[in-house]
Amino acid sequence: MSTPVPRSRRLRIPAPGTAVAPRPPVDWAKVGRRSVRRRATGMTATEAAAALEETRLQQHMDRDREDLTDDERGPAEIREWPRIAQLLATTGGVYDPKADAVVQDELAADADAQRVQQMQDEQRRQEQEAEAARRAALAPDVLRHALLGTLARTGLLDSLSEDERAAVGRLPESDPPAALAFNALLARAYEAGTAARAGAAS
Repeated sequence: MSTPVPRSRRLRIPAPGTAVAPRPPVDWAKVGRRSVRRRATGMTATEAAAALEETRLQQHMDRDREDLTDDERGPAEIREWPRIAQLLATTGGVYDPKADAVVQDELAADADAQRVQQMQDEQRRQEQEAEAARRAALAPDVLRHALLGTLARTGLLDSLSEDERAAVGRLPESDPPAALAFNALLARAYEAGTAARAGAAS
């Protein structure tokens, strides 16, 4: 019986500003079943039965090992061998995982779970990008530049008093959301006025 590989204790440090999706724990029972299937490929029912006895003997020899107290892989291997042996006794021939309905159902379930995980990862990535864009839009320098650009487009920039210019300079620092909202309202008011003048002229 194979001894479970110890998990790495080295920590992964995420890049700044990124969220790391939780990694699912290793399914040692699944590892055990897949190990049995690889070994059983091409075996007859008799050979699978012999491999089962060998695995049981190894488990008996390892019964006092403290490092295998919580082992899930070994018992899974013990359960998988008789299933395969019984399958071969019923169908004859040699074992082929591609013809094993249990294996194929498990692979289909894994594929579905992977698709769900990919969708969740993509949603998480989009949320991170949206948050990064929101933070970038609220950066004081970006807001100040946007306000000055809008004021220039409306023709108001050159007519601002010194106090008004100072207020435009302070607002992005003191209240970024308010600066963003004010810039949007100013742009909408200018566009509405332009449209109204165009309508009156026609």
